[in-house]
Amino acid sequence: MESRTQYIFDAFADLRQRIAEHDPFNQPDLAEEELDFLKKWDNLINDIQENTHDYTFNSQEILSRFIRCYANLVPLIKRELLWFTGGECLHFLGDEEIELYQQLEDRLYQLDSQSKSYNISDEINSLRGSPTQVH
Repeated sequence: MESRTQYIFDAFADLRQRIAEHDPFNQPDLAEEELDFLKKWDNLINDIQENTHDYTFNSQEILSRFIRCYANLVPLIKRELLWFTGGECLHFLGDEEIELYQQLEDRLYQLDSQSKSYNISDEINSLRGSPTQVH
């Protein structure tokens, strides 16, 4: 799996686990809306893993729905997931964040053109100037 796709897959899988610890997703009996949402989320994770042609569009739809419907859980989202997902999700990023992720894209392009391997999380942390991931 390409590194960007792997990063998106890992971020969605991690977020899926994290939301399961919070209301309303931690309830023993979920409402139909939450069941439908989680089913679509799980389908998205499979689509990313299989690198289907429409996973990017579906990821935008899932994240946008998540932000609209579960605003209290938005802090659980890794901000770079909004960038990598793109589309409508870019509207949820601030100008400073967009500038940071544009620098990231330049850095990743440079590394790719030099055929150097990299870890996207490390590159993000390097640009942020911090040793740990901050959401």
